Amino acid sequence: METHEWMVKSTYQTEWITQRGLLLWLAMYAGGLGGGLYLVSLYFNSLIGMLIGLLIVAGLKGGFHFAYLGKPLRFWRILLGPKTSWLTRGFIFVVLFVVFAAIQLILSYGLPGTAWEVLFKVLAGLMAFGVAIYTGFVLKSVKAVSLWNSPLLPLLFVMWGLMGGFGLSVMIALYGGNIDIHTAETGTSWLLMINTLLIIVYLWKTAHRDETGKKSVMDQMRGRVAPAFWIGVVFLGIAVPLTIVLFSYFSGVVIPAVLVAGVSCEIVGGLSMRYCLLKVGIYKPLFPRPSYLNP
Repeated sequence: METHEWMVKSTYQTEWITQRGLLLWLAMYAGGLGGGLYLVSLYFNSLIGMLIGLLIVAGLKGGFHFAYLGKPLRFWRILLGPKTSWLTRGFIFVVLFVVFAAIQLILSYGLPGTAWEVLFKVLAGLMAFGVAIYTGFVLKSVKAVSLWNSPLLPLLFVMWGLMGGFGLSVMIALYGGNIDIHTAETGTSWLLMINTLLIIVYLWKTAHRDETGKKSVMDQMRGRVAPAFWIGVVFLGIAVPLTIVLFSYFSGVVIPAVLVAGVSCEIVGGLSMRYCLLKVGIYKPLFPRPSYLNP
């Protein structure tokens, strides 16, 4: 009976957040961060920001994904299902983003202002958005996990990716990356507040969907991952960066070391948010638990 217990009781998923699954967690975050930074850098027209975004996606996201694969030489098979698989679509987004962004950077450096440069900025921007959002759709497609099967999840992923992009743009602005630091701080503060509201709504709706969703939310707020949620997401990921950015913006006092610390906390918050979502992903039981199995 223990072998088939998952059929009649809620079961935690472990494939994507333990052992090698930790690489997938890091890849998910790197995709959102790199894609978000590229989009923010397009807004500021910062070549160094675009380059860093490209390197994060190609080097970190691609590297973590490749290391996660059990048989890396067969990775090409993922291309076979674009009509039905978000994993396939995501892989295509990543490949096309790397190609388009590399061409765009070459054109922006050698032939700025041309129609070709504008075209590849648009193409790379669309692919960067796809890279930032597709992991949310990958999780949403798992209908058996109430915490993930929400239309808000892709929005949550892309908005946290943009927030990380604005955070890194603040750091780039400190070292002369053609980014207005006050505009970057404004974008960061707005996204911190918007994402706070978004995650509250997301968790509230999940908790009221069904018992499995409620268990996931309670586990996140009061259970085994509560420290990662309250310290990592709420305190380090939201409260500390928001306090630092608002103080810097309204006082006009820019302390590089403090801003770097705020951006570092924001990165910890983004990692913690994805960690919590993966760690408390719980599969719904296939059948109601028989009464004779209850204590």
